[in-house]
Amino acid sequence: MRGSDTEARAAQRIRDALAMRESGDATGALRLLQRILSQLPHHAQAHYLVGLWCAQDGDNETARPHLERAVSLMPDSGDAYLALGNVCRATGDLRRAERCYGDAVARAPDSAAGHYNLGLLLKANGALEPALSCFERACALSPYIEDARRERISCLLQLSRHEEAKAVARAALDEHRDSAVLWNCLGLVHQKLFQPEEALRCYGRSTSLAKPDHEIYNNIGIALQDAGRISEAIEAYDKSIALKPDYELARFHRALAHLLTHDYEQAWENYELRLMSEDRPFPPQRFPRWRGESLAGRSILVHGEQGLGDEIMFASCLPQVLQQAERCTVWCSPKLELLFQRSFPAARVQPFCFDRPDAMAVEDAVDFEVPMGSLPLYLRRTKANFPVHAGYLRADARRVAYWRERLAVLGEGPKIGVSWSGGTPKTRRAVRSLSLSEWQPILSQNACFVSLQYGPARADVRALEAGGKAKIVEWMEALDDYDETAALVSALDLTISVCTAVIHLAGALGRPVWIMAPMSPEWRYGIAGSEMPWYPSARVFRQTVAGQWGSVVEEVASELHRLASPCAVAVANTQQETPNRHERRLADL
Repeated sequence: MRGSDTEARAAQRIRDALAMRESGDATGALRLLQRILSQLPHHAQAHYLVGLWCAQDGDNETARPHLERAVSLMPDSGDAYLALGNVCRATGDLRRAERCYGDAVARAPDSAAGHYNLGLLLKANGALEPALSCFERACALSPYIEDARRERISCLLQLSRHEEAKAVARAALDEHRDSAVLWNCLGLVHQKLFQPEEALRCYGRSTSLAKPDHEIYNNIGIALQDAGRISEAIEAYDKSIALKPDYELARFHRALAHLLTHDYEQAWENYELRLMSEDRPFPPQRFPRWRGESLAGRSILVHGEQGLGDEIMFASCLPQVLQQAERCTVWCSPKLELLFQRSFPAARVQPFCFDRPDAMAVEDAVDFEVPMGSLPLYLRRTKANFPVHAGYLRADARRVAYWRERLAVLGEGPKIGVSWSGGTPKTRRAVRSLSLSEWQPILSQNACFVSLQYGPARADVRALEAGGKAKIVEWMEALDDYDETAALVSALDLTISVCTAVIHLAGALGRPVWIMAPMSPEWRYGIAGSEMPWYPSARVFRQTVAGQWGSVVEEVASELHRLASPCAVAVANTQQETPNRHERRLADL
C-alpha cells in the first residue's frame, strides 16, 4: 500500500505540475517534479517532463540527462526520443539527433512532429530525397502544419522540381487561402522559375496577411532585381537590413544590385560576403590578408575563385598587382594555367586544386594573400578605375596562326564564333540561354559561323543543319582545351554569345565580342547601356522585355549585316591594335 500511495501522490503531483506549467508557473511546476524524483528517482514521466520543459526554456544542459534517463526507462516512447533528438540537434550532436528521430518515428509512425524533425535534420545534412519523404509524411499526417508544407516546397525547389513545388503550393493555398507562409512559398517558387512579376504578386499577398520580416523583404528585393527594377530592389534590401542589421544575405544581394548599376564604391565591401558561401571552395587562409597596403618589396599570393569567367575577369587586376609587388604567386583553375603563364610571365602561376585546397604548397615566403575577387575592392573603386586595354591575356601565337589557316578555308565573309547556352539550372540557364533555332536571323547573314558552345551542343547543331537553315562548324578539339579555345577566339573576327565564360575570354583577349544579355543579367554585365567596363572590346545587346529574345536577335542580325562586307572586315582587323574602346567596336564601322 505504501508504494501504491507514493505512486498515487506522484501521479497527482504530475497533474498539478502540468496545471501549474499551463498557468505560467514554470518554476513551481519544476519544483513539484523534482520532489517526485527525490522520492522516485526512476519515475520515467517526471524525467521526461523535466527534460522537455528545461529544453523548452533553453536549458539543454540540464535537459539532456533527464531525457536520456527517460528514453532508458520508456524505450517505447516516441515523444521521449523526439524531445531528446531536439536537444541533441540544438547542441550540435547531429548523429545522436538523427538516431533519436529515427527511433521516434519507428515507435510512433503517426507522429507528424517526428517525421518533420527528422526531415529537418536530413535536409540540413544534404539528404534531400529522404528529407522530402519525411515532410510529405508529416503533411499527410497533419495537413495544417505550415512549417512542414514550407519545408516540403523548399526541398522540391532544391531538387529543381519546380513545377511540382508550384503544384504543391497551389494545392495547399486552395485549402488555406489566408496563409501568409504559403503565399510566401508560392512567391519563392515563381522566383526560382524566373517569373518575377508573379513572385511579387505572391509576396504582396503574403505581406498583406502578416507582418513582413527580413527574409521576405530580401526575397522581394531579388524578385524586383530580376524584373530589372534595381532602385526598388535596393529599397527592399534596405528594409530587410533595417529589420535585421546582421542579415548578411540581404547585404550581399544589395551589393550585387549596386554592382549592376556600376556603383562600385557602395558594392565591393559587402561583396566580400561571398567568401562565407559554402558552395565555393576557398583555401584556408595561411598569410595576412592583403587590404590594399603597399606591395613595394613585398610578395603576395592571389588565388582564383568562382567560375572560369569570373577568374578571367578578375585577372584584369593582376597587371597592377604585378607592377607593385616584388613577387606574385597566382593560383588559378588548371584550365587557365597555360594561358595565365603566358599572359603574366612575371607571376608564378600554379593550378589550384579545388578538391584539396589544403594540399596547395607555397614554396616562397609570402607577405600577403588575397582572393582574386577581392582585388577590385582596392583597385576598381569607381568606373574611372577601369583601364582601357587592348587585352591582358595572350593566346599562343602559333596556334592562332593555325586556326586562321583553318578559318580561311571556310570561304568568304567574317568568321564568327557563337555560343547560345550559358550557366547551369542553378545559375539561371533558363534566363541566360535561347535555342539555336531562335538564332536564325543571325545565322542567315553572310558569314561563317563556328561553335564555341560547351557541353552537349552537337544535337542542336545537327538539328539546325537537318532543317537546311544554316551551317555551324564544330571543332571540338578547340573546345576541349581552354588554351586552344583562346587561340581560336583570337583568330575569329567576332564572337557572339549569351552570358557565359567565352564572353570573358574574348574580352580579356581584346577581341570583338557581342553579348546577348537578358533584361536582368548577372552583375558583371550591368543593367543598362552597351558597354562593359571590364572589356573595352565588348558590346552588350539587351532584352527590353524579360524572356523575349526576338528584338535582341534582330538587332544583332542588323548589326551583323552591316559588318558582313569584305571592306568592314578588313577595317575591323586593322583596328585590333587600337586601344580606344569605341573605335575598336565592329558595330561602329
